[in-house]
Amino acid sequence: MVPLLPIPLREHVWHAGLRNDRVLLLVESPAWATRARMDQARILAAVHSLGLAATSVTAKVVPLPMPPVDSATPRTLSPRAAESIRAAATAIADPELRALFLELASQSTSSAAP
Repeated sequence: MVPLLPIPLREHVWHAGLRNDRVLLLVESPAWATRARMDQARILAAVHSLGLAATSVTAKVVPLPMPPVDSATPRTLSPRAAESIRAAATAIADPELRALFLELASQSTSSAAP
């Protein structure tokens, strides 16, 4: 059903379906939900051309999905972040926690010795 939607609306609709007598559109932002309501007559005409009986259009906002994070790529600290973590470690009295901070600081791309 998405290919029947008016341009540019169709490029911002994730899903279009028919629920009872209502066309349901999942759109990426409130602006496109408003645009769908403004184009309701054209959307209903397109749905009717398929022989489907629909009387209204509902648009729900579904945010864009976040791109998947590549967990295979190890993340490293910047030298400045490592320096800050080392400085914080010097103020920690607990030796185990201090050791954890220093271990974290060692993950820097160009880590200097403490």
